[in-house]
Amino acid sequence: MKTEPSRRLRYNVATSLDGFIAPPDGSTCWIKHDPAIDFAALYAEFDTFVMGRKTYECMFSAGAQNPLLKQPKESILVFSRNLKPEDHPAVTVVADGLVSRVAELKAREGGRDIWLMGGAQLAGPLLDAGLLDSVEAAMMPVLLGKGTRMVRESPLTPLGGFRLELAECRPLRCSGIVLCKYNVSRGMAASLGEAMMFG
Repeated sequence: MKTEPSRRLRYNVATSLDGFIAPPDGSTCWIKHDPAIDFAALYAEFDTFVMGRKTYECMFSAGAQNPLLKQPKESILVFSRNLKPEDHPAVTVVADGLVSRVAELKAREGGRDIWLMGGAQLAGPLLDAGLLDSVEAAMMPVLLGKGTRMVRESPLTPLGGFRLELAECRPLRCSGIVLCKYNVSRGMAASLGEAMMFG
């Protein structure tokens, strides 16, 4: 009997009300902040951080304000075919094998959860492979109209998409942000992912 891994892969991301995680120019001025969000407590739930090049460049451009600065390089995986590992010694640059690498991380016993920080280029394949456990969206009170979607289009997405089960929803009155946590249903999506990985 297959058992659920103890480590969960959680896609935690800020999104506009119309489902975009970035405008065409990649700016972040549309993302609001709220004093009710305890970022220290949030980061403490994870010990591994997975991201693409754009998310990495955005976070590390914050300099001393970057919350990942004190994390060991082994805990920060940046998937990119363009970055050279020797030029980015503070993180682990991975060129290929997204699905297999994340599956390996999830299979390790112990440890805390894995934070998929972005973006859509990573979320899509991991969702298709049945590896994504939850989608946690901080929905901003803004409509971007266009830009980067939360998940990229994929021919492997099952008919009817992926079903999500609401775990928690909390509105923040001060900023208008709504925090929603959904568990990914283990129906058709998981079956397709297992077939892709082990078929």
